[in-house]
Amino acid sequence: MSNNNQNINYLIRGMGITQMIGVICEAGLPDELDQAGAMPVSSAAQKLNVNEDVLLRICRALVSFGFFSMDSDGNISHNEQSLLLRKDNVSSQHWAARFWTSPGIWQAWGALGHALKTGEEAFEHVHHQQFFSYMDAHEDEVKVYQQYMSRGYAGRHATVAANIPLESARLIVDVGGGKGTLLQEILKRNVDITGIVYDQPGILADVSRTEERLSFVEGSFFDSVPGAGDLYILSWVLHDWPDREVLNILHSCRLAMQPGKRLIIAERLMSEDIAECDAFDLLLDIHMQVLHNGKERTLTEFSKLLDSSGFNEVKVVFNHAAFSIIEAVAC
Repeated sequence: MSNNNQNINYLIRGMGITQMIGVICEAGLPDELDQAGAMPVSSAAQKLNVNEDVLLRICRALVSFGFFSMDSDGNISHNEQSLLLRKDNVSSQHWAARFWTSPGIWQAWGALGHALKTGEEAFEHVHHQQFFSYMDAHEDEVKVYQQYMSRGYAGRHATVAANIPLESARLIVDVGGGKGTLLQEILKRNVDITGIVYDQPGILADVSRTEERLSFVEGSFFDSVPGAGDLYILSWVLHDWPDREVLNILHSCRLAMQPGKRLIIAERLMSEDIAECDAFDLLLDIHMQVLHNGKERTLTEFSKLLDSSGFNEVKVVFNHAAFSIIEAVAC
């Protein structure tokens, strides 16, 4: 078989590889295996309470795609790539694997053809409700999603915290800030700053509220945003929404802000030149369409939305392969 044919076959059947990685993580194999030792597949099956024959065959297949190592006696051990599936790995992809293979996400991707025909989001077409409403009603899946979002890309929160321009900022409002991971990282680095995490009641229901400089406020950024902040942050929020809703979110932020106060947007930034776009960026762009009718955007697209919402002086203050930090000033 030619290399081209082999690559096409792998791509067409890629959903099988994705599912194998997801179920192995859900079953707990990467965390059950000692990081340095080997374990018989039969013992792993017994500890994980799964079928030995199917586990052996899945492991054998994953070994062929570069995950784990296996000897002729059926002993399985970690390799560099499978270690990334452990929850305790600083660069862990465990929750990403679980999220992308969770039932709600998997079923939504099956309706990509509907999105192609209509321009609508596939997720709502399949589940008859929007993504966040669905998650509120599915406890197991929302826990996976929240873990995925709190971990994000390895080192993401630390990198954002280290590169946000904080001059004259004393109160930071993280709009749609989830469990507060990013703001906690900022406060850890800046002892003279206080912060507000603003998000939906369901997101904040079980957060730890022990940090004295950090408070949590419940609400919807479509209705309003807490006022009096010196700096406002939207981190991985806007790509979840189509332009109409993005304008609504930005207007809410602008109404809460005094002129001259700054807004920070941390998002993946698409290249203006399609030839320079990273393939992963383009994949995530379709992912946003499937789940939210959202999209990844170029700087020009962000600038137009910000200009229409009462912001100017739009500029990129930090550029990273996985995300960029954009700053805008309230007019």
